[in-house]
Amino acid sequence: MNRRTRSTTPPPVPQEGDVLLELRDVSVSYGSGADAVRAVDRVSLAVTAGATMAIIGESGCGKSSLAKAICGLVPIEAGEMTFAGQAIGTGRDPAELAGRLGVQIVLQDPTAGLDPRWPIWRSVAESRRRFSESRPEARRRAVDALSEVGIGPHMADRRPAELSGGQRQRVTIARAIAAEPRLIVLDEAVSALDVSVRNEILVLLQGLKQRHGLTFVFITHDISVVTQCATDATVLYLGRAVETGTAPEVLRGRSHPYTRALLSAVPTLTGDLRDRVRMTGELPSLADPPSGCRFHTRCPFAQPVCSDVEPDLVIRAGGHPAACHFVGELRPAASDAVAEPSAAG
Repeated sequence: MNRRTRSTTPPPVPQEGDVLLELRDVSVSYGSGADAVRAVDRVSLAVTAGATMAIIGESGCGKSSLAKAICGLVPIEAGEMTFAGQAIGTGRDPAELAGRLGVQIVLQDPTAGLDPRWPIWRSVAESRRRFSESRPEARRRAVDALSEVGIGPHMADRRPAELSGGQRQRVTIARAIAAEPRLIVLDEAVSALDVSVRNEILVLLQGLKQRHGLTFVFITHDISVVTQCATDATVLYLGRAVETGTAPEVLRGRSHPYTRALLSAVPTLTGDLRDRVRMTGELPSLADPPSGCRFHTRCPFAQPVCSDVEPDLVIRAGGHPAACHFVGELRPAASDAVAEPSAAG
């Protein structure tokens, strides 16, 4: 057996509760000049070791761009990003650095990370390129990772086309686990799956998190995923963070009207629609965001100041951070009761 080596010495492993990933005023843009579109605009957040941070918002709010920036797949235009105290997101090959330090990603479309010509064990083993090991050893470790996610050794030589959608997503999770990561970014990783398969994958992820001491960043628009898995949550709207805190704080407090609107869209058993917050109009373009508070064009509580002055993400009235001029002043909604998040360990 060959000794496994790393091409660089990893930074010290943060203990549970210490900050593992930190973003400070991070921006991501596409294009240049007058055609530039800022998909992520001055976002700051901290993810502690052992946590599951949910990034919530509609399609087009910048969630996936933020996920790719964390993994070094798109460059950050401005701001700072550190992982275990080491700067990432910049340099000649930020994706290679992020992977070497222990960051992996699982995408919504599992076929995007699997070569259709390769047997699945080879796709899993490819994530271990930074380790020096023989082909038989690489295959053995890949098969072990596949077995851990419920794909037996007898399936290791199958191609992706021979698997179901749920099985392919298990393979991409195995591919991430095989790299021995510290943090996994799950970019809508269960949104394309049937409900029963989705729940199986969520349970699988929770088990892997506990066994391997992982930290998750879960990109999602599905509030049920947040209630089931998240310990912390950040809400994005048009590239800006508008509310952040622990998952119970965000889901129960609903300090920002946009968060209220998202949660109001969740079906209830009673069908009670009283005091539910409804957004009007369409999501504005990231290429030309509204002035002031970006949500004011769709907000039922908007006042003149909202179109003129952009609110900061600050803590008001002893609560958690929210970017709204009227935090603490909005009338509580009768439908503010939501399912309490489970304790994600």
